[in-house]
Amino acid sequence: MSKNYKKPLGRSMSLGCLVFFALLCFVLSVVNYNTYKAGLYRRYESHIRDILNFTRSQIDADDLAKCLKSKYKSAKYRALQEFMDTFKDNADIHYLYLIRPLHDGPVDNVMDIIAAMSSYEKEYMPEMEVKLGGLTGEGYSVESVRNYLRAAESKDITFFTAPWVKDGVTYIDYTGTLPVYTSNGDYLGLLCVDIDITEIQKVVRNSTVVNVILILLLGVVFVILFILWSHFNIAKPIQTLENKVSDFAYSHKGKDNVDSIVIEDPNIHTDNEVESLANAVVKMSEDMRAYVLNVIEAESKARMLSELASKDALTSVRNKTAYDRYVEDLDRQISAGETEFAVAMIDLNRLKAMNDTYGHERGNEYIKASCNVICHIFKHSPVFRIGGDEFVVILKDEDYRNREALLREFMDFFKASAANMNAEPWQRLSAAIGMADFSPARDKKSADVFNRADQIMYKNKVEMKGNRTK
Repeated sequence: MSKNYKKPLGRSMSLGCLVFFALLCFVLSVVNYNTYKAGLYRRYESHIRDILNFTRSQIDADDLAKCLKSKYKSAKYRALQEFMDTFKDNADIHYLYLIRPLHDGPVDNVMDIIAAMSSYEKEYMPEMEVKLGGLTGEGYSVESVRNYLRAAESKDITFFTAPWVKDGVTYIDYTGTLPVYTSNGDYLGLLCVDIDITEIQKVVRNSTVVNVILILLLGVVFVILFILWSHFNIAKPIQTLENKVSDFAYSHKGKDNVDSIVIEDPNIHTDNEVESLANAVVKMSEDMRAYVLNVIEAESKARMLSELASKDALTSVRNKTAYDRYVEDLDRQISAGETEFAVAMIDLNRLKAMNDTYGHERGNEYIKASCNVICHIFKHSPVFRIGGDEFVVILKDEDYRNREALLREFMDFFKASAANMNAEPWQRLSAAIGMADFSPARDKKSADVFNRADQIMYKNKVEMKGNRTK
């Protein structure tokens, strides 16, 4: 005679499974979405910080304030415009600009100061050039201006997302802002960088949806099988399954081998829900292994992308981003009193004339050939390309000990190459160099050494230019 229970085991277990998988789906979806999104945003924020800090270092705020007051574009203003334009051509950004948010009204709520224009925009969209001190009409929504006004109240870099609509399509920019002040502490405006993250948002959403669907499908299959077979005797098979799972948990605790994340088949053949449960648990462990492998692969790709972001696309040496990070490490070593090094600042000669006369393809050959020589001479030191024709070498260890000989080798080679009239013009390499040693007695940070090396390089460049004109 069967006994009527207020809470039948099959129904309780079925209901429990439904609640469990609904909660699991929700938690995993939220965690997956937030983790993936946070990781991407951290990389974007690091990139934006580098751009803002580097661009801010090029700005003479006092001069800009005078330009804004007089509505006259000074030489420094035009130089800054050229720098920002070049930066936009070479960096993966949407916009780079300096504005002054005025109020949160719907019209004339922002004043333009300066904005970068790509070569394409200059040629095909000249109307996009901003007017110094010009008001933007209805160009900025009230919501976006409020974001800028809040950012202007901060002394540090601020980030926010900024949706915008073009031709009926909504795009999303991730914006970083840095307040700019004059030497007197007067607020000038906001330096801003926008990066288009529309496609990234879609990727995050699609990835989350796929994971949710897979989890739901697995849960639905498991629950249906369990309900269909819940009326059979399940006590002994459950005990067997429990023993297998316990053995798995104990024997694999703390192991890093991904291939071992699979529960051994308990060989339950009861033709009931317990067998289905056992099979589902084994299948879940296999899916878990596949998921972990996918995560490892994604992390590997992310590391690869990070390495590519630190490489100069033309020469494959380290770029300005890698240079800034290296300088930070140098400053930490200087503070700890653990380093000795020298800095070589190198500037290629005649690159602009080469580009103008023979085209950028020959100019690129000139840059790559010069870079190969630099890397060969300073083979034990990190080489950075920090500008179109500018390289930095930080000499340590063996190269530091042989720095004088390496300097002579460098100057002898480029002198001979520049004088080789049998070579093509783009093969006659010429470069100015300045080298300075770190001195704990007078240098408080790496920038002191870089500045001395830069001054020596500039003198060398002037001397070389004078010799060419004699």
